[in-house]
Amino acid sequence: MLHLPASLFQSNLKNAFLLPLGSKHISMHKLLFIIAFVLALYGITRAQDFSYTVTTDSVSWNDLNTQTILNSNNSAWNFSYKIPIGFTFNFLGRDFDSLTVETNGYLVFDKDRNYALTAFSGLGDHVDEEGNHAVIGYELSGSAGNHILKIQFLNCSPSFSGNEVQSWQIWLRENGNIEFRIGPGTLRSNTYLGIEFDEENQVEDTTVIVELDSAQIYRIGLLNMNMNTYDRGLFVYGDPASPQIAEVNENNPETPVLSFIPVRGIRYTITPSN
Repeated sequence: MLHLPASLFQSNLKNAFLLPLGSKHISMHKLLFIIAFVLALYGITRAQDFSYTVTTDSVSWNDLNTQTILNSNNSAWNFSYKIPIGFTFNFLGRDFDSLTVETNGYLVFDKDRNYALTAFSGLGDHVDEEGNHAVIGYELSGSAGNHILKIQFLNCSPSFSGNEVQSWQIWLRENGNIEFRIGPGTLRSNTYLGIEFDEENQVEDTTVIVELDSAQIYRIGLLNMNMNTYDRGLFVYGDPASPQIAEVNENNPETPVLSFIPVRGIRYTITPSN
């Protein structure tokens, strides 16, 4: 949806149309300027289309077999890698044929960073005890009309060293669907024992309580990274097994997160409504 403040047009167009005393018409030069101004203003303030729904189910995890590895030769990660999508992919209402994999947890589709998605913010390169780096790779499969670009993040971590790692895949389907697939990992949410007193039976009940993600690592969603339009994003949040979806906009600017780490095999499919 397009949200353009009327005051922007009124003030700027009024100035653009001001004519010198005695003028009876607008020059071609000024007319072209006005047209260019309106088009530029539209391009800057045009909102992305966040009309999507989300479903949750479970699928088996399979490593990519014929992937192109971006950090080849077991090298440390660069900040970003630009890759071809392999087909025309419509994302937030605009067509793209390439994207940039940023190693801060984002896939970015345009140079202005208005069209992006994120998963597991803050998880990046990691080196295990044998000196092996985490791996980023991608693979194109399927035939015309049914292509899938699969991007895999393998053994990533919130710290460069240590024992906690997590893997996941992002699938972009030619029909516009986006899948977030949770893979194996040793990254776990903090837990602690909680004790409640059962008044009816006069006994203490001990339960395992999962600590919420205060670091906001488990952030999965679509967004305008600049947050400069009315509609700013769409995020999956809450219980990872049965999450909800929240719109982020000018009136509701906070980006929600999943409460804790999703288990292996969970798939979130985000589907365009239009």
